Amino acid sequence: MQRNAGFSAFEVAVTLAVVALLASVSMPSFLRWLQVHRLRGAAINLTADLEMAKVRAIREGATVSVVFAERDYTLFLDNGAGGGTAGDGIRNGEEALVQYRQLPTGVRIDPAQTTLPERRLRFDSRGLAPDLATAEVLCLVNGTGERRIRVNRLGNIRTL
Repeated sequence: MQRNAGFSAFEVAVTLAVVALLASVSMPSFLRWLQVHRLRGAAINLTADLEMAKVRAIREGATVSVVFAERDYTLFLDNGAGGGTAGDGIRNGEEALVQYRQLPTGVRIDPAQTTLPERRLRFDSRGLAPDLATAEVLCLVNGTGERRIRVNRLGNIRTL
């Protein structure tokens, strides 16, 4: 007497067809969810990093600058260490790096909607942003929408 163990090719094909159908139905909503949460997470990280820059400026008693590119940003102690120029908004000499962060895949800083002068922000030793005349906006975008972060001259940071 012969025992059949395992699955037939037909059973495997039907199972794979059902799995493929379920994946094709659920994948678009999962990808959208992932993009929404990447944008939200990037906005939360950026807000936290700006708060950290402000606190670090107060703690160190020196300027902390934040320089934004389209897909990343850099925070550094802008104190003129090692022959750099203090408070110029450019990391030169041996000015200490505080934070470098790349934005998640698909998320970028929109230069058309960002109102920061020269895409730079500085916090002084009192936690103020002296270069800002009014409340300036940073705009993060991806395929699902946008998140705005507003910074004012008093160093208040708010996600809109």
